[in-house]
Amino acid sequence: MSRKILPSAPYPEPPKSGGENFNPQWIRFRLGFVYMLVVFYFAFIAFRLVQLQVLVNPELESLAQKQFQKVGTTSPHRLAIYDRNREELAVSLSASSIFARPRLVRSKFKVATALADILGGNTQKWLKRLDTSKPFVWIQRQVDEDKAHEISRRRLSGIFIETENKRMYPNGPLAAPVLGFTDIDGNGISGLELTLNEELLRKGTQFPIARDGKGKTSYLGSKYFREDDGKTGVYVTLDRRLQHALEEELERAQEETGAKSVMAAVMDPFTGEIFAMGQRPGFDPNHSYDFPPERFLNPFLSHLYEPGSTIKVLMASEAIQQGVLHAHSLLDCEHGHMSFGKVKIGEAESDHQYGLLPLDKVIQYSSNIGAVKVAQALGTDRVRATLDKFGLTQKTGINLPGEVFLSPRADSYWRPIFLATVGFGQGISVTPLQMMAAYAPFANGGYLVRPRILLRENVSPERLEVRRVLSPATVQTMRQMLLQVTEGKGGTGEKARIPNIRVAGKTGTAQKYEAGVGYNSQKYFSSFIGFLPANQPELLVAVFVDEPGKPYYASQVAAPLFQRVAERALQILDRLPKRSIAQTDANTAPMIPAQTPLPNMEETSVGKWKMPNLTGLGLREALRLIGKELENVSVSGNGYLQLQTPAPGAVVDSRTPVVLQFSPSG
Repeated sequence: MSRKILPSAPYPEPPKSGGENFNPQWIRFRLGFVYMLVVFYFAFIAFRLVQLQVLVNPELESLAQKQFQKVGTTSPHRLAIYDRNREELAVSLSASSIFARPRLVRSKFKVATALADILGGNTQKWLKRLDTSKPFVWIQRQVDEDKAHEISRRRLSGIFIETENKRMYPNGPLAAPVLGFTDIDGNGISGLELTLNEELLRKGTQFPIARDGKGKTSYLGSKYFREDDGKTGVYVTLDRRLQHALEEELERAQEETGAKSVMAAVMDPFTGEIFAMGQRPGFDPNHSYDFPPERFLNPFLSHLYEPGSTIKVLMASEAIQQGVLHAHSLLDCEHGHMSFGKVKIGEAESDHQYGLLPLDKVIQYSSNIGAVKVAQALGTDRVRATLDKFGLTQKTGINLPGEVFLSPRADSYWRPIFLATVGFGQGISVTPLQMMAAYAPFANGGYLVRPRILLRENVSPERLEVRRVLSPATVQTMRQMLLQVTEGKGGTGEKARIPNIRVAGKTGTAQKYEAGVGYNSQKYFSSFIGFLPANQPELLVAVFVDEPGKPYYASQVAAPLFQRVAERALQILDRLPKRSIAQTDANTAPMIPAQTPLPNMEETSVGKWKMPNLTGLGLREALRLIGKELENVSVSGNGYLQLQTPAPGAVVDSRTPVVLQFSPSG
């Protein structure tokens, strides 16, 4: 069978160029348009990538910050307190506190049992704490780290741990009345902690914390800034080494004398800086709840006492300053007895039956009758002015809380018998700090200075003013009298002597007055205030012994304490006079004070001097240089001399007004 093959259809011919169905230009246009769309698309993508990833976009950055960062806040903290040598006296440390969310506690009995096992106490105690409708309760504040770790390990439901700042005093009871302490929330309760509460307390600081992709906190890349305004703490004038030595001596003195309390302080008589101030008994600010509240007071500021014989020095100096008496003026001590109507005044000892005594011997022997005659010679108005002038009727202004003072007595008090008793320190009350500051003029050349506890004080120049109260001539005369108290035969301060160093000072033994009873012959307040070395004073030291057993005289209980404190202070502060190289005999060689080269007071004619350039000198050096010759000197500020009037080279006499302005920056 044969197949029939049909002829195939012919292929169509392609259209000729220029035909109606073929337009090459249109095709090229369409291809170019698509190409440009692709180019613009990728350019836009590139632009957005640069815009999003390279260029700054506040809106996107804000969104990212909200998504990947959160703000943390540090807990409030207190700045540290340092001594003058940058040694820590009070610091803040991290501590763990335990709290509960009672509504989140699944089994209160089991949780209470666990708390009793870890923190102590019984289950009922903690069960009662948890059985409350309050949303938040503290379990225990500032626990030991071991206990906090154990609670964290057990993962108790509804129990949480928070980190707080805990105030610590690394030296325990050292200088506790001065430093004070805080409550558990970090608020100052007493001492410097109270006075400087606002300055020491720092609020929590905010800082950014990064989050990871799951929104959890990540500390990688997180930055923490604490805004302390460049301050790391507060610096006080205390020297920790000397403070420790002083409190050792107070401990020893209380044991030896059986006293109710003892206290002492060491001060720079030129600047008023307190190097050490302490008391016994004291307290430990780390465990303040273990001590009675009266221990928290600083008796140097808060305790009024009758100064006894130490006030005789102030009255004698004023009598000499006013020209009423001189060092060798004879006073009739009436063989130990005086009468004011029915009131009789006698000497401290019945065998002290002095007749005529010169003023310097009245101070040396501490004659009560002689002191009465000095007060009578001055008269009521001058005695009252003396109390005001030496700062005994006002606060000293030290930057510590709780300072008290006795206002000036009304006119009705000032009868002849009251004038007489004030002359030997009865009937008037002062604080130990007031009395200590009143002795500074005898050491610094005649200036009353304000005691200071802060190394740098942000106070007005008016409060820092140093006021002249005695002339250089009076100061020199009184120094000789005070030297005789410790060096003269029969002087009451013999036991205050220090080998090879001259000590000037005065004892005071005052009977204590009890309301409704009168003066108690079984209770005394003994004291010794002095400065050394007497010819070039460096330190002013005051010691007080409240109600010592027998013996109770200041010459027997206060003077020895002064001697030990003063000698150790000179050694620790490196204020001991230096020997010359040629002196080799340690037993006989005299001690000469080390002197810093100073400008000279050049005398141009009799009673006239050329004013030296005091720029850069401290208060101590400036007063030592010009204080002996120039009487009308006004001082303000602290630190180093910045301005002086008259200018260097000007000719001055003893009464030329001189103004010295000091500044910490020099």
